[in-house]
Amino acid sequence: MGIKFNNKVAALVSGSILAVAISSAATAAEGPSLSANIGVVSDYRFRGISQTDTGPAVQGGVDLDLGNGVYLGTWASQVDFAYGMDETKFEQDFYGGYAGETAGGVGYDVGYIYYAYHGSDWDEDYQEVYGSLSFGDASVGFAYSDDYWLQSGAFYYLSAGYSFGLANDISLDLSAGLNLFDEEIFLDGSDSYIDYSVSVGKEFGGLALSASLVGTDVSDQECFYTDWCEPTVLAGASYSW
Repeated sequence: MGIKFNNKVAALVSGSILAVAISSAATAAEGPSLSANIGVVSDYRFRGISQTDTGPAVQGGVDLDLGNGVYLGTWASQVDFAYGMDETKFEQDFYGGYAGETAGGVGYDVGYIYYAYHGSDWDEDYQEVYGSLSFGDASVGFAYSDDYWLQSGAFYYLSAGYSFGLANDISLDLSAGLNLFDEEIFLDGSDSYIDYSVSVGKEFGGLALSASLVGTDVSDQECFYTDWCEPTVLAGASYSW
């Protein structure tokens, strides 16, 4: 169930929900370049909701930067939505978009992402289009799905984020998102909710470590009668090359 920042794994491994639709892809390099990453999180949260029944997940992806603003990639993670039984499977995302920066220094990113779920008898696949703008350390984003996860109808996501540079090259990232549904299907009796995250991280070459506070304003009853939406502290580590 997820749209993520680009670099996708860097944000996901921090445990954040990705408050901005795949934002600020790398500026165009000289010629195509390929990168990869692998990581682990103590709980994979997407837009504030656990995707792994509050358990850990191994994640990884590959990104292709064509050097002209166009990028393509795929990313995968373990997921476990339970449904009253032990059911573990994989989410795999396929995405592509265009990112750049105006002469005035405003970054932009628009694209498409398809979420595929493997190992389940349920029809969980869905698609989104997204866009974001960045102004220095601040960013805003928007995502839209014509038929969200588990065929729950049209969905809109509005988000904002801000990043701070702290001492010793430690980063502090704040994000919040508003999730809007056309129908009260996704959650029990609610057509909207708010998610938020506060993350700190530090990089050591290709290794990135992070800790995050992630939560929502959704009650356990609305959240499929689980604790998947409750505030929690997450830890993550990833390696990129």
